[in-house]
Amino acid sequence: MRRVVITTFVLVTSFACASAPPPPPPPAHPRYLHARSDLRACQFYLRQGAEEENVSRRLHEADVELEAAVREIDHAAFLDQKNLDEHPRTDAGLDRPGRFRRMVELLRAARNDISLEEDNPAAAGWRDRAYRRIDNALGHVHRAAIDLRIDHDLGF
Repeated sequence: MRRVVITTFVLVTSFACASAPPPPPPPAHPRYLHARSDLRACQFYLRQGAEEENVSRRLHEADVELEAAVREIDHAAFLDQKNLDEHPRTDAGLDRPGRFRRMVELLRAARNDISLEEDNPAAAGWRDRAYRRIDNALGHVHRAAIDLRIDHDLGF
């Protein structure tokens, strides 16, 4: 009798497991995670190479803003339960003008990605703060590029 009960339990359990629906597909990858990946790639370029002191200072200020923007995006991603383990590809062989050009492209792409409407109202506040940080970083990179141009024009 005991053997029949155990066998029945095993059969019922295995049928229940076999007929369970598959897990739902992961939710759509939100645009702010693409922005986060672009910001991390931009940080790689910001931290690469030695620059003149005034240019380095501006790039450091941009890096601080980007780190804060990434934290804001991380909060939004956490609220949406998204995977934050991304490793963007970068090109370590870019010359200085190419690095600056790539930084601006990445910042503008990140800005564009998070400027779209946010489905999760709780994440919108974090996204908006990240947007302002990206704008600040873009301003710092722009001023660094101006400083760099002035330095070269003056022969430093």
